[in-house]
Amino acid sequence: MPHLAIAGGSPIRTDSFPGWPRVTEVDRAGLTQVMQSGNLSVGRVKARFEKSFAEYCGVSYCIAVANGTVSLELILRGLGIGYGDEVILPPYTFIATLSSIIFAGATPVFADIDRATYNLSPADAERRITPRTKAIIAVAVAGRPVDCDAFAALAARYNLKLIIDAAQAVGAEWRGKSLCSYGDVASISCQNTKNLTCGEGGIILTGSKALDTEIRAILGGGLRDGRYQTISQDHGMTEMQASVLETQFNKFAGELSLRSENAAYLDGRLKALPFVSPTDYDARITRHAYHLYIMRFDHRALSERGLDRAAFIGAMNAEGIPLCAGYSPLYHFPCVRSAYTERIIGGKIDDSPLPESELAGDLEGTWLFQSLLLGTRREMDDIADAAEKIWEHADEARG
Repeated sequence: MPHLAIAGGSPIRTDSFPGWPRVTEVDRAGLTQVMQSGNLSVGRVKARFEKSFAEYCGVSYCIAVANGTVSLELILRGLGIGYGDEVILPPYTFIATLSSIIFAGATPVFADIDRATYNLSPADAERRITPRTKAIIAVAVAGRPVDCDAFAALAARYNLKLIIDAAQAVGAEWRGKSLCSYGDVASISCQNTKNLTCGEGGIILTGSKALDTEIRAILGGGLRDGRYQTISQDHGMTEMQASVLETQFNKFAGELSLRSENAAYLDGRLKALPFVSPTDYDARITRHAYHLYIMRFDHRALSERGLDRAAFIGAMNAEGIPLCAGYSPLYHFPCVRSAYTERIIGGKIDDSPLPESELAGDLEGTWLFQSLLLGTRREMDDIADAAEKIWEHADEARG
């Protein structure tokens, strides 16, 4: 009689995990008010959300825009970064981090990640700095804050702009302060899967009045003193999007706490297994946002049992646990080497393999999405029980 579901046994779970997004009557009422107001474009709801969210993050300026991709491009344009400039980024991130640099006309420069955190390595980023480097985009992968101390020191030492890509990290804190209050500017995504969502949306946060003014000029048609001074882009957030963000934000704190509690419990359950571990603990992180729960596999330990990551993920899926492999390094994709990309930036992107990114992307990184962490303690046990079951019966997973 087989034990594992993938071999014909009974799965750990047949029920689904919590869905996302979680829509309430409050969301519907907010949208109704906007529709009845007669203004579906930019207005008071957006302005009200920007004010309250800036206060929440402890910054002076907040700009809500159409999506998280254009928020990064607007930041680069607002900082005056473009053709001939270099911007350092990790390859273990969503494509938007890369595409925003390309569409600004600048040259992306990949630096490796840290094995312990899956975030950009400050040491490897420093090795990539040249006289053409103008900025570093430090991505808070999975909602884990980047090393703000190290990157702030690095940016100051080389006179670079520090952009915090907090697309997955709304609510995250470093040393008791919002992650988005560090660096020169931060970007958040409010896409459908994100912890704070309005379907599509982005947020720019900064303490710089000059940057806020420049970006608002780009969004506002480029008009200054009655003349078109700036090439504009109409990427403003609508009142409909802002309304959903505002009402979703009302329940955000409770969801953030629940994810943290469940992630801590999963950490405790999984640490007993010799082949899997969470990202390393850092006392300076006072809040991890947990957009993803990352399970790092030891590919050598799996190999000793005759398994690899793909086999283990397949077995977990069969047990009813939606585990997935996550990012592949961006330099693997054809768009990095395309003639179109080379024409925009005026040259080639260095796509040399980076060892830690290869390890995470191709062999060891696995993800659980944030909605699973909104489940019950029993559902967290199901995740850990499935992993233990597969490890114990590895021979069936091999088959």
